[in-house]
Amino acid sequence: MGTQTFFSLNGERSLNPIISVRGLWKSFPGVVALRDVSLDVLPGEIHAILGENGAGKSTLLKILYGIYVPDKGDLFFGGRKVVVTSPQDAVRNGLVLVSQVPQLIDSLTIAENLSLSLSQFGYVSSVRKVSRFLLERGREYGVKIDPDVEVWKLSYTQKQLVEILRALLLNARVIAFDEATTLLPHAEKEKLYDFMKLFKSKGGAVLLVTHKIPEAMEVSDRITVLRRGEVVGTVRTSETTLDQVRYMMFGERLAQLNSGKYERLGEGGSEVLIVRDLWVKSDYGVYAVKGVSFSVRRGEILGIAGVAGNGQLELIQALAGLRKSERGSIRLRVNGNEIDVTNKGSTIIRRLGMGYIPDEPVKKGVSLDNSIEENIAVHPRLVRFLISWRKVKSLASDLVKEFSIVTPSTNTKAKVLSGGNLMKVLVARELTVSKIALVAYNPTRGLDEVSARYVRRLIVSKAVNEGMCAVIASEDLDEIMELSDVIAVMNSGSIVGVFKSGVSREEVERVMVS
Repeated sequence: MGTQTFFSLNGERSLNPIISVRGLWKSFPGVVALRDVSLDVLPGEIHAILGENGAGKSTLLKILYGIYVPDKGDLFFGGRKVVVTSPQDAVRNGLVLVSQVPQLIDSLTIAENLSLSLSQFGYVSSVRKVSRFLLERGREYGVKIDPDVEVWKLSYTQKQLVEILRALLLNARVIAFDEATTLLPHAEKEKLYDFMKLFKSKGGAVLLVTHKIPEAMEVSDRITVLRRGEVVGTVRTSETTLDQVRYMMFGERLAQLNSGKYERLGEGGSEVLIVRDLWVKSDYGVYAVKGVSFSVRRGEILGIAGVAGNGQLELIQALAGLRKSERGSIRLRVNGNEIDVTNKGSTIIRRLGMGYIPDEPVKKGVSLDNSIEENIAVHPRLVRFLISWRKVKSLASDLVKEFSIVTPSTNTKAKVLSGGNLMKVLVARELTVSKIALVAYNPTRGLDEVSARYVRRLIVSKAVNEGMCAVIASEDLDEIMELSDVIAVMNSGSIVGVFKSGVSREEVERVMVS
């Protein structure tokens, strides 16, 4: 690699980026995911990688972490040319990944999990030594943690902190965060940002892969923008603006962000979904939903707000027929008839016309080894006795166009698509095939700003203006505020506050944390 001069953030000359990428190319069948990508990650910086869905962010990160091997191009760690073919190679070179989904075993303690993690990367350490390390690093980074607590007792935020401590345990020089802040409440994100800043002050580097421009602007020192697999540019955050980064990221699609508030047609009609005194248990046998009652009318969106872990997920799963209700009832109005669907099962409920967007869409909502057509065909309303593949192919083609799904063809296997485009396949299927109601958990999780706004508009137009109703649970309060006609706040399994649209964000947040 030819000698290049870089400048560290304090203005001093530096010749040693921690990571250098030169001329990376990566293709999948019918898709060029990365085109001649080059960038540098410097010591003592937070470097954000921004891009819309399908831009190549995750592919780049998977190459750095040894999950994919590039077709062409070179990687340099600490100035040395390296070949990274596994996560073990990446860790040995000083890069550790923190993903959106914590890689922990619920039945083990924190210390046991991290001791096991060490062994996977070729290190040996007793649980006792790991516990001592956790306490020391916890004090150093201001993280309060009990190494002997079983992981199932931890909140999502606490699990993410454990993943970060794992990176420190593995002597990371660079910690890569792959959309790891997506589901964190605002206050918890601030704690994570504080950690990033402290880590970089000690000479480490943070690689922040995100589709959220405000997050990158708030916390990063430099931003590299990818679009359609190519580097659009790298800028110092202090020397650019939000609008400039948005244009780099979206180009002409930027106009879609400025289309104003979603249009609603008419007032809500009769009750479509009626829930009375619902009690639902968590996976651990304790009540997660306690005596919840509400009804949702035609043309109405009910938003379920709350800090993660207060029963929202279990409620949505019960409505979709995927979790048993211990007491209470769930009723759907179909063709003028009120039908009791309590504990009837997902297939029956969805066949009646309910759409469902699950909490882990890639894991629970799509099959990676099947094509887009096959993923659309599995909806219970389409599967009866024989599937008309001609109709499915036609529907899939229409949805690919309508939802701007980036794919070589409708026969392409889902595993080739980016996370954002996988989400679009799921949302397209559920919004198009379902006719009565939509229940969803974080429906725009993993989507870039333009795509998220597009999906929200579709929820309004298809799930509301076409006569359906919707129940949306989301940890993104901005999403709840933007979409909902009525907002119900859940805390400790109960609805503790109900608000009409137009309520202030501060009022909703006050009830969420009270």
